[in-house]
Amino acid sequence: MLRLAVSLGAAAMTLAAVTPVFGETSGQFEERTLSAALEQAFDNGLVTVIVPDVRLDVDMLRELYAARDFAPLWAAQDDFEADVDALLAVLENADDEGLRPFDYFSHELAGLMQDRTLSGRVATDLLLSQAVSRFASDVHRGRFEPRQLSRDFDFDRRPMALPDVVLEVARAGDPGQRLLDYAPDHAGYVEARDILAELRGVAEDGGWPTVTNHGTVRPGESSPMIPELRERLRATGELVDAELTPDADPLVYDDTLVAAVELYQENRGLAVDGVIGPQTYASLNVTVEERIDQVIATMERWRWMPADLGDRYLMVNIPDYELELFDGGNLVRRMDVIVGRADRQTPLFSSALTYLEFNPTWTVPTSIAVNDFLPRLLEDPTYLQQQNIRLYSDWSPGRVEVPSQFVDWHSVGNGIRSFMLRQDPGPGNSLGRVKFMMANNFSVYLHDTPARSLFYRATRSFSSGCVRLEDPMWLADFLLADTANWSAARREGILASGQTTRVNLVTPMPLHMAYITAWRDDTGVMQLREDVYGLDRMIAGVIADIRPERVEIALAN
Repeated sequence: MLRLAVSLGAAAMTLAAVTPVFGETSGQFEERTLSAALEQAFDNGLVTVIVPDVRLDVDMLRELYAARDFAPLWAAQDDFEADVDALLAVLENADDEGLRPFDYFSHELAGLMQDRTLSGRVATDLLLSQAVSRFASDVHRGRFEPRQLSRDFDFDRRPMALPDVVLEVARAGDPGQRLLDYAPDHAGYVEARDILAELRGVAEDGGWPTVTNHGTVRPGESSPMIPELRERLRATGELVDAELTPDADPLVYDDTLVAAVELYQENRGLAVDGVIGPQTYASLNVTVEERIDQVIATMERWRWMPADLGDRYLMVNIPDYELELFDGGNLVRRMDVIVGRADRQTPLFSSALTYLEFNPTWTVPTSIAVNDFLPRLLEDPTYLQQQNIRLYSDWSPGRVEVPSQFVDWHSVGNGIRSFMLRQDPGPGNSLGRVKFMMANNFSVYLHDTPARSLFYRATRSFSSGCVRLEDPMWLADFLLADTANWSAARREGILASGQTTRVNLVTPMPLHMAYITAWRDDTGVMQLREDVYGLDRMIAGVIADIRPERVEIALAN
């Protein structure tokens, strides 16, 4: 008699024995016989739950089979074995999608296929339905709720009617392909999947060489690490042997190698200066296994994104410090952005821009008031006046303005939270001349900035969470192009007035705050970025800690 025992760690949950009361032959059973055995399995209490957080979806299985009067979903089909083989091929290669075959019972199902008994067929039917459900859910919407990982992840997990999903797969002419169809079809996801396969090939070949840090090396200088650098860049394709000068000094950082390093820096989002300093050394010595983890984490985050990004949409890629505008699937414009610091991260979410505000005021968030303004006020009580910031008694509609220079800030301390600080429009306003508003739970928006010099930096994480734009007026004109009587002259007139002016968008523009560290550029070159917020490492750690229940197969003597 076949028994399925499902365990999570040391604790266990047991699927009750499936008793073959109708007799067993060579493995061919009437559907009513299988149905009766399935119904009896549920009547006997299919699962006795001992641990509360077991991932076996008992409710889904009961809903699935009860709706069919417990008719088997797989085992009674004429092409039963072909269907199972097609699905096993997908489950056994789940790592192609950045998933783990271990999580979808591929080994256990392969073993059950050899069991020709009635109980074996019933067990196969149940376990295959569970595996299909779990794979479809994981590949389509991710392995966990984003909000459970971080308060800065604000995505609604894609809804799925899992019993219907299993039925769709079972009824498909090619169930394996139908199961794979649940993976996101975003171009970025497909690119990441392709990069994953490429990097796994590199890992199988032994990875790439490391480069010993011998201190900063500039063009034309000599260093004992040059031979290692040359091999490292050969491994990732930035240096081609045909470009090498045969009689070059092997220890000199020559022009050919400088060009290869600059290409490497460009493809990693580093400052393209040809200088081999701390950041370039650190990037060169990231292992291929670490890069694989980054790609898998990127694929996981793609599953959080809306299935439909919009015909026209904006996407901010935080680790690339870039905003991209797409229209009909085509890239219209890319511009640099400044994002939140590591300790004040720009959150991940999807929303839509709905209006613009020219000559905006800036209401200072309480966290910035405490952490940034209070220390300055303790040193100089006139600091708010210097920044053209007004102090109000509280946040109520009846608030009154308070002369900040007469406040005893040493006594107030963190009580500054009860005050409202607001910066008037003007050349020094922290939001610049325009901000772009959308609904979200973080009070985050896009905006102009007077601090233009920061856009010359390769690494641009300087804000307190909002996103500063390199060319905000171009974006404003693009978004308002279908607004009646909109023109550059009208915009300039509004700006010159100095009055805060709201202009609604005729059509909201979808906006996605994303964290993508692996993709291919327009020429097909692999682009990798550093994990500036540590989100890749966090997700890789969570995935590694997943301990799904296992199914142990025991045949009675």
